Amino acid sequence: MTSVITTRGLTKQFKTHTAVNSLDLDVPQGHVYGFLGPNGSGKSTTMKMLLGLTQPTSGDIDVLGEPLTRASRTKLLPSIGSMIEAPPGYGHLTGRENMRIVQDMLDLSTAQIDHALATVRLTEQQHKLVRNYSLGMKQRLGIAMALARDPALLILDEPNMLKGDTYRASYLQCTDFKLAA
Repeated sequence: MTSVITTRGLTKQFKTHTAVNSLDLDVPQGHVYGFLGPNGSGKSTTMKMLLGLTQPTSGDIDVLGEPLTRASRTKLLPSIGSMIEAPPGYGHLTGRENMRIVQDMLDLSTAQIDHALATVRLTEQQHKLVRNYSLGMKQRLGIAMALARDPALLILDEPNMLKGDTYRASYLQCTDFKLAA
């Protein structure tokens, strides 16, 4: 089976603190993979390295079958949807206006935006200002932004946001985006 993420000896040090120590990882295509651990155990740091947002101190990363380098990152990122740490969004804009920014930046169709909003069950709330969204709604908007381009790989930090029936149902609907195929 093809791996969508492979790391070998992945390490990240910050001065005297080692956040990630020699991580070997293989994530097969079509599988859900999660990191469990206390705060400060390197989960978010690992995800940032997988996205090329921070450089590892040592080790290798392959994403979607290609080595992740500064040169390849630009080619790989259009195939990856992500939400790391805080959900994105401009509070003074509606959910739909935020999605329109994503649409313009990524040259997406209106149908892709509508599908992403429907998948996370925000269609009825899309015209509400994001500052008036609950935290759960903001998180769902962030997931819609990550899903809108129909990514081959989805990386979400803090997956506990998928608690409860609404979130589980939204997550299960992600199979429409071929994420769990």
